[in-house]
Amino acid sequence: MTGKQFIRCGGTVAVNGVRGRTIILTAMTLAAMALATATASASPEYCDIRLNVELTPDVPDPSDMGFLGSLLGNQVDYELTLRRERDDSHIVLELTGPGPEYRCRQAIETIRRDGRVLSVHVRQNDS
Repeated sequence: MTGKQFIRCGGTVAVNGVRGRTIILTAMTLAAMALATATASASPEYCDIRLNVELTPDVPDPSDMGFLGSLLGNQVDYELTLRRERDDSHIVLELTGPGPEYRCRQAIETIRRDGRVLSVHVRQNDS
C-alpha cells in the first residue's frame, strides 16, 4: 500500500507514525496564534493623529525641527511633523508614535501645556 497509512492505536489515530494528540496540539497552537493576531489587529497600538495647533505670535519659526521637538517635552517616543503652515500662528501637525490611546492623549496634553501653544484640536478629517 502506498501513500499515508492510518493505524488505529487505542483511541488515537496514527498518520505515518504521528499520533493524533500531536496533530490536535498543533491545531490548537495555530488557533491560539490566529486569535492573538486577530486581537492585535483589532486594537492597533500606534498613534497617527493630525492636530490643528494655534501658537503664540512670538514663535519665530514654527517649522523649525528643534521647536517641534520641544513641544513634546519628555514624550521621546513620539514625533511631530509639520504638515501645513496656514500662517505664522496656525499650523497642522502630525503626531506619530506608539499606543495605546491613553499614551497618545498624554502626548497631546504635553503639547497643550506648552506656553507657546494657545490651542490644540484633533482633526476629525485627515484628508
